[in-house]
Amino acid sequence: MTLAAQILLHGFGPRYDLPIATALYLYAAGGVVFISFVLVVLFAGDRVGPNATEYPRRAVSWLVPIARSPWPRIVGGTVGLIGFLTVVVAGFFGSTNAFYNPAEYVVWIYFWALMVILSGLLGNLWYLFSPWTAIYDALARVVRIEPVWKLPDVGVWPATAAYFSFACLELTTGMANRPAIVAIAAIVYTVITLAGMFLFGREEWLEHCEAFTILFGIVARFGPLETDRDEGGKISAVYVRPWGVGLLKPAPSGWDRVLFVILMLSTLAFDGISATPAWQDFTVALKGYWLPLGAFGLFAVRTFGLILLTVAFLLIFITFMEAVIYLGQRKVDLKATVSSFALTLVPIALVYNAAHNFSYVVVSSQYLIPLLNDPLQKGWHLWPAVASFTPNFALAQASTVWYADIVLIVLGHVIAVFLSHLRAGERFRTAQRALLSQYPMLLLMVLYTMTSLWILAQPITRES
Repeated sequence: MTLAAQILLHGFGPRYDLPIATALYLYAAGGVVFISFVLVVLFAGDRVGPNATEYPRRAVSWLVPIARSPWPRIVGGTVGLIGFLTVVVAGFFGSTNAFYNPAEYVVWIYFWALMVILSGLLGNLWYLFSPWTAIYDALARVVRIEPVWKLPDVGVWPATAAYFSFACLELTTGMANRPAIVAIAAIVYTVITLAGMFLFGREEWLEHCEAFTILFGIVARFGPLETDRDEGGKISAVYVRPWGVGLLKPAPSGWDRVLFVILMLSTLAFDGISATPAWQDFTVALKGYWLPLGAFGLFAVRTFGLILLTVAFLLIFITFMEAVIYLGQRKVDLKATVSSFALTLVPIALVYNAAHNFSYVVVSSQYLIPLLNDPLQKGWHLWPAVASFTPNFALAQASTVWYADIVLIVLGHVIAVFLSHLRAGERFRTAQRALLSQYPMLLLMVLYTMTSLWILAQPITRES
């Protein structure tokens, strides 16, 4: 077994060689982002002050009764709970081979990849499908639950730490393809989450400590749905809006929230980098240092690499933001400004997630269907009709994958450029200052574009 196979985390399918010259691929994509900046300046350059971040929205009255109904959350919570039970049962009693275990598909493809993509396209699906809120709400209907303690002012640091821990499980432990480990992690996180909700209050825990609530809350800002609530907290109106503009809405500021967004970028980047031959060669070159540490050694190297990449992303972003503020020539609060601009990076994280996981979502996800006939690999024949199902590879052709990646990455960065310019107009109040401030952001976006595509263009060492 090769080193790459030993440290495989969640690779289910092959990736492909770039069909065009890498340099042409990178420069063309960077050029498109630059051209988009010019177009934004021409057609939205005069949007300054508080009006810069305003956007159109249209009321959709027929969605209000559905949004007020308890049934979407009941159905969604039931599906989420079934998914959680699938992870636990299949993790402990199913095959130890990740390819034949439904738990791996539920966690790494349907939850971690597909739900993030769909939440960006549609809205906050986690609000409906979270198994932990479903369990809590079901118990709350039976017994009266009162918080025991008041949660200290911790911001979202606990959620950030939990998100980083989940990323380490996926990317650095080498255990994400062990169903039993995934099941144990799911149980531990469930116990912690439910205990926190009972002890500190449902909303307090979810809004500060639950990583996926914070994650999908950020992702949902990109989505097209928006709601208004009355004084009693009930939904009074539902609106549709252009994708992405919700990231311009006012949001809490803080370095914890900035770091959370940076982690959304750095963890995806590390996932791509860690599968390249260059990283594997680097790991092998250091084996004299980590090999004596046993199983912990490789984990330490990979975790240290993830931390370094995250710190680099954070410092680079803050450095560019210092330049943005300097050229903006207006005194603004650094933390609030950095926090607001950090949200303009979210489209980059979303499209990179979609591009990085394209083949997993459209092809590898289909391998779950024949497993339904015998989910625990016990020789059952529950659904004989699906036992012979063969995945369709039509959408996984090399050209399709790469051109989809290019379109997704460039489109995401164009949206980020547009949002960043509107945010600059709102912060710096004049068209000239907003334009000057955006030159560093343009350079950053071009660098992000070319780096993202370069990572995707690298050959990888994962095996199916």
